[in-house]
Amino acid sequence: MTEIDLPGSWRDRALVWSAAALPPLSHWFTEEELSVAQTFKLEKRRNEWLQARIVAKELARRKGLCENPRDFTVTRPLISISHSGPYAAAAINAGIDVEVLRDVSEKAARHFLIESEIAAMEHCTIAHRLLHFWCAKEAAWKARGGAVALLRDVPLVLLEETDRSLRFDGVESYATGDIIMALTATCHVTSTF
Repeated sequence: MTEIDLPGSWRDRALVWSAAALPPLSHWFTEEELSVAQTFKLEKRRNEWLQARIVAKELARRKGLCENPRDFTVTRPLISISHSGPYAAAAINAGIDVEVLRDVSEKAARHFLIESEIAAMEHCTIAHRLLHFWCAKEAAWKARGGAVALLRDVPLVLLEETDRSLRFDGVESYATGDIIMALTATCHVTSTF
């Protein structure tokens, strides 16, 4: 697994890895967790589930929440996870999303952005601007523990644009290589270690 370089302010709360293949699973998972993974009919979905949890367990180990990754159970809202293609991401006490770059029609914006957010997106010059907004919405939704029914109901206020990132009120997106990621400042659902 290859670790993706994150913005400095993200490094103490998030981890993103890319993997061509999964490492030995017995190091990371209990038999019970492996049984849950086997319930996924599609190998692709099973591997995404496993990879995202490996990243979450490694982040927990680095943060001192466990010594042995097998001992750590991935629970929300403490841990937010995401996966896209060969990438998996995890964050502690924050919402996270990762998306592989792809062309998406901006007509799709009306399905998850409100009019003021669409207008803000249309003023952005950043490449793949719709994916930046999508990632930010997803991360913000996860930070709320999924308590909001529709992504359109998760507010986004754009504050700043750079050549690689968008900063919103409470969430930031960032493009690197062939992915866009977003991470919230905090989680809106109370959790403790």
